[in-house]
Amino acid sequence: MTEEKTASLSRKEREFQRREEEILKSAVRLFEGEDWEQVTVAQIAQEADIGKGTVYKHFSSKEDIYARVALDFHEQLMGVFEGISKGQGVLAFMREAISESFKFYQQNNVCAKLSSFCKRSDFKRRISEQHCKEYEHMDQRFELFFGEILQAGIDEGVIQDQPIIHLMIGLEATFEGAISMMMNDSYTDFSELNEEQFVEVLTGFMINALARSPVDSINKNI
Repeated sequence: MTEEKTASLSRKEREFQRREEEILKSAVRLFEGEDWEQVTVAQIAQEADIGKGTVYKHFSSKEDIYARVALDFHEQLMGVFEGISKGQGVLAFMREAISESFKFYQQNNVCAKLSSFCKRSDFKRRISEQHCKEYEHMDQRFELFFGEILQAGIDEGVIQDQPIIHLMIGLEATFEGAISMMMNDSYTDFSELNEEQFVEVLTGFMINALARSPVDSINKNI
């Protein structure tokens, strides 16, 4: 929430918002462990130094806490994308967007873990209708944002002329697979690349998969 919106809230509303933010911060701290799925609402309440009933005033279930963390994470990621200059050319923009995505996931690994978990269709059936609608709205924002950029690249002749949805599916599948390998450290099974080099290899691969003609890779000396 912006400072302007926060300032317009009543004292009671600001206190409600502050408590909700503390619940989320407490939950994220507890979710850092390997057994994060076993964390209970009671443990989150204890970590936040509030009663269990207070947590339920803000969230109807633990799954709704997961969803809120993931939605906030994607809201921040969208802010990262919106801050990238579009004047540098489509492929340069996409390279920076992919690179910044990897960096953002690395810097927020707990939220990234929850984000991947929350994309499961069975999970979305367990959360509130409000959070389902927020997910749909967030998906539409991402699709519109990158759809316009990819279409501009196709029109300019620098990106393969394929259905936008096909390009997006390929990008997301490759990115999610890479993130999973990074979370599990399984990428080390295939090469001696460190994490930074692995990200550079995948970024170059994704850009070349988009480009109408192969582009010089930043990874050729790795």
